[in-house]
Amino acid sequence: MNFKYKSGHLNGPAKPGTALFLLEGDLSLEGRPELASFRRCLAPLLSGGALKGTFLEGATLLLPDEEAWVAVTCLGKAPELTEARLIEAGADSASRLAACGVKEGFVALPPLEGFSPSRTLELLILGAWLALEPRTEYKSSPAPNGPALKNLTFQHLGSKDPVERPQQIISRASVMAQAQAEARRLADMPPNLLYPESFAEEAKVAAMRHKLKITVWESEKIALEGAGGLLAVGRGSRRGPVMVILEYPGRAAGKDPVALVGKGVTFDSGGLCIKPAENMRLMKSDMSGAAAVLSAVCAAEELRLPQALLGVMPLAENMPDGDAWRPGDIVRTLSGHSVEVVNTDAEGRMVLADGLTLAQKYHPARVIDIATLTGACQVALGQSVAGLFSNDDLLASEIAEAGRRTGEDFWRMPLYAPYEDELKSDLADFRHTGVRGGGPAINAALFLQRFIKAPLPWAHLDIAGTARSLKKSPSCPEGATGFGVRTLLKLLMPD
Repeated sequence: MNFKYKSGHLNGPAKPGTALFLLEGDLSLEGRPELASFRRCLAPLLSGGALKGTFLEGATLLLPDEEAWVAVTCLGKAPELTEARLIEAGADSASRLAACGVKEGFVALPPLEGFSPSRTLELLILGAWLALEPRTEYKSSPAPNGPALKNLTFQHLGSKDPVERPQQIISRASVMAQAQAEARRLADMPPNLLYPESFAEEAKVAAMRHKLKITVWESEKIALEGAGGLLAVGRGSRRGPVMVILEYPGRAAGKDPVALVGKGVTFDSGGLCIKPAENMRLMKSDMSGAAAVLSAVCAAEELRLPQALLGVMPLAENMPDGDAWRPGDIVRTLSGHSVEVVNTDAEGRMVLADGLTLAQKYHPARVIDIATLTGACQVALGQSVAGLFSNDDLLASEIAEAGRRTGEDFWRMPLYAPYEDELKSDLADFRHTGVRGGGPAINAALFLQRFIKAPLPWAHLDIAGTARSLKKSPSCPEGATGFGVRTLLKLLMPD
């Protein structure tokens, strides 16, 4: 998909396809002289009440005398417009133009209070890119070339302020969207094709393409190093666990890296504490955290970000077997701590414990882990908001702001110290989960915090609810979302 920006105003519908955005207050067209050249095609829709202006309501019109299409997407009420909504609107408008069969489309950048033209351009491109990314690789007769729409040109509609450094914005938004799409692709791969070893192969290919240093530990090396948490989780599968370490040196020499640690459970049956059948089919995407880390590190290189990065991806299948780990086992982790196992369906924190310990051996400036960790976080925050835990207020606020700016929402959760009692064990240094069921998402974060050496800034992103979409939206079909990639990249970008 090719994106272009043209300064000046977009006038008239005599283009192959033109996308317009209307706020709820714009429907009368009064006080909107910039829409004058579109009045003829909009008037029948607006006067007849076909459009009410509610968010994502829209219409597509063919103007036979001009052989032109006009696609209208409504933005809802101005005070309710957010970054996430603008991304969805960009996706909706691109999809409408693609459905018209045009090869080239023009998008009118609307003047929006609270959004600079540059910001609007970036968000609309993110949505358009994600909407037009085909996902048909497993179909017997996939669409060979995707939609006919290949070029989108963005021009102003009323704004007098030009977009600053438009090519930089287009390139940045395209790379971010492509990285998110790659994370989706990995998290949607069927578990017979994506398992620890094949994920590592995907990482090797990506590392070679981006000229990144990669280190891969297989089972023997994992055992030799003493990463017992990862080894325990992978014991029940005939496919052994793997640890992948990816290094991006950054463009600013001498800086300590930011470490990103992603949970990579390529399929989670629950182990001996087996999951209900109706929940298990979605467990192929329990490696969404690792997919986000791999995609973000590769995109950082493509964007030539100054910040050095370390990506750590502990990978395992959690399966029931005669050699599977059991409730009651005591496991020695890479940190040297002994952990009493309570429930084998609380496997993510065990692989992350070793991943976090390993990451700290590289002396990072900050550590962020991202994981589909607890169903409890999904119950608390739903499908649209991820949990954010952190021992550092500045890091927490920066992550939340990066998420807001790129349309991904986080809610800070407490590291509530009294719940530490839930992790006490008479037999080992501590348990890996509570036994009474109170605050399980908090308990999981408290467990991970035990593997962070203070005062190292650390954040834990629980994306259990946001990693998969259960219903289609303009920017995402049902399935993996690639959530977190945009936030991590925005966090790492210089202002």
